[in-house]
Amino acid sequence: MNAIYPGTFDPLTLGHEEIINRAAKISDNLLVAVAMNSSKPTMFALQDRLKLVEIITSRYPNVTFGSYEGLTVDFANANNIDVIIRGVRNSTDFNYESQIAQMNNTMNNASESIFFIASDPFKSVTSSLVREVINLNGDYSKFVSQEVANFLNKIKVKSL
Repeated sequence: MNAIYPGTFDPLTLGHEEIINRAAKISDNLLVAVAMNSSKPTMFALQDRLKLVEIITSRYPNVTFGSYEGLTVDFANANNIDVIIRGVRNSTDFNYESQIAQMNNTMNNASESIFFIASDPFKSVTSSLVREVINLNGDYSKFVSQEVANFLNKIKVKSL
C-alpha cells in the first residue's frame, strides 16, 4: 500500500510524529506531503517545515517526504498513492476529515482515506496551539520532539 500523510506541519508536533510512526508500520511506502498553499497562513517557511519533516522521516526506510500545491487528491493520484492518511483528535476533527474524504472520493473514486485516532497524550496538541506558545515565548518542548525543538530554536535565534 502506498500512502500519503498530507498537512502543513506548522510545526511538526509529537502528534504528527505518532501518526507517521503508525502509518509507516502499515504502509509499504509513506509519503509525508507538506502543503505549500493552504487556506491558513503559516508561521514557518516551507523549507523549514520540510526540514522538520526530513528530520523525523529519516528514521524510517519506507518514508519519504515532499511538498505540493493544490488538491491533495490530485497530488496523491499523480504519485500513485492508494490511501490518504489523516489524524483525528476528536469528533470535530472526524466530522471535518470525513467530509474531506467524501469530497476526495467523489473527485477520484480510487481515493481511500484511513483515519488514525490520536493517542491520549496527543489529543490536545495542535500546531495552532504550539504556534501560540512559540509566539508568546513559552516552553513548547512538551509538544514537539527534541530534534524538532532544536531546529526551531535555531530558526528563532536566526530571526532575532
